[in-house]
Amino acid sequence: MRVTRIKYLFVVLVFFLACSSTDNGGEVPPDLGNPDNGSTAFTLTDFNENYVFKESSSKVKDRNFYWTTLVEASSSISNLIKNDTEFLGFLTTAKQRLTTIANKDNPTVQEYANVLRFTDNEIKSISIAIKELATGNASSFIDFSNTHIGPSGAFIIFRDITDISRLQQLIVEEMLRGVNQIIDTYGAGIDPRYPTIDAISFDVNSSQYKSLIKTLVTDLDTNKGNYKLFYEPFLNFALGLLDINDRDEAGRYFQLQNGVNSVAYQNLGNITWSDYDYSMIVVLGDSPNSSGDAPNISVGGKARADHGVELYNQGKAPLIMFSGGHVWPVHTAFSEAIEMKKYIMNTHSIPENRILVDPHARHTTTNMRNIGRQIFRYGISKDKKAIVSTSQGHSESISSPNFLTRCQNEMGHIPLKLHERLSSFDLEFTPIIDVLHLDSSDPLDP
Repeated sequence: MRVTRIKYLFVVLVFFLACSSTDNGGEVPPDLGNPDNGSTAFTLTDFNENYVFKESSSKVKDRNFYWTTLVEASSSISNLIKNDTEFLGFLTTAKQRLTTIANKDNPTVQEYANVLRFTDNEIKSISIAIKELATGNASSFIDFSNTHIGPSGAFIIFRDITDISRLQQLIVEEMLRGVNQIIDTYGAGIDPRYPTIDAISFDVNSSQYKSLIKTLVTDLDTNKGNYKLFYEPFLNFALGLLDINDRDEAGRYFQLQNGVNSVAYQNLGNITWSDYDYSMIVVLGDSPNSSGDAPNISVGGKARADHGVELYNQGKAPLIMFSGGHVWPVHTAFSEAIEMKKYIMNTHSIPENRILVDPHARHTTTNMRNIGRQIFRYGISKDKKAIVSTSQGHSESISSPNFLTRCQNEMGHIPLKLHERLSSFDLEFTPIIDVLHLDSSDPLDP
């Protein structure tokens, strides 16, 4: 009987302790998602169409390397990087390389490019350094990411990453490769993916270009005392190369909703979307490249615009949008999209508050990506189908399986889902949210 009573008391005691451990006064295991306990695990906040982009003195930089703009706007993150031993060491090395090449007698353009870029080993080392810094300062980096990285949508292909240190690694690695891409193309003269329209503007072996590069590097070296962040010497070299080559296309017209799209953007709230079968009619641009074309708009561009207006006048959609940048001839002053907008306003009296433009796209892949960006960022009904209209051959290429493969290979994501073909010229589509990701591998239209 006594043994039974002892067993009973033991069971009661164990039960009491078990209950106490789940009480508010008990010890609770750490929450892996709580940044205050130093954990690197987190869930990135969703894209917010009302997010306001930070801006620096360089719109080209903001568009290509938005992480650097955010870092420089955040005193907490920038100070962590500035005071980190690993990053300080790399900055010192980068400045030394800058001074050495600036003082070298008659270096080739290729030598400048080789010295002032990130090596593969440096990219690995920097990646490890940002991982360790983010791990040791998880709370700061999580707040930074949930305030800007997630809501901006600019890094959206990384949205499923649940470790803050890994997220920063992926962003920084992409940024470093983007800097190198610019240096390779506009410094060393290596052909980009589309050399006919995107290549360097000079003969890299010419005395003129060598002189321009020398002046740039000398100026960078003179001002190296102002560089406090590890990436600044090589990033500023890359941005300087774009400037020398008059390749500022990426920074033109931004922010669109405050400029060339402001009238239509401000009118979006007055549209009753349920009155229309489609959200918009998208017309793809066509550069002047044939006899009979005007300097600012081609015969084909006019024909595409005319057909788009026919669809608009049939009441298919409340908006008509044109997509096409400053493509051809190289360094043209005219954007395909803006010239087509002017054309239908003058020829067909379409009101400006019904016309949107994407004045940046240089390829069909980025046509479809940039269109989707405006649909998401402007709060346009993303679940309602849109129509993309172009020439018959162009439309057939978009509907081919090869187009989606090309998108994946060139941009790293698929920008749209295709639906029904409406005519030889017209296809239904809906955008995919991955279009929001800024792509520094295409520096003229990231």
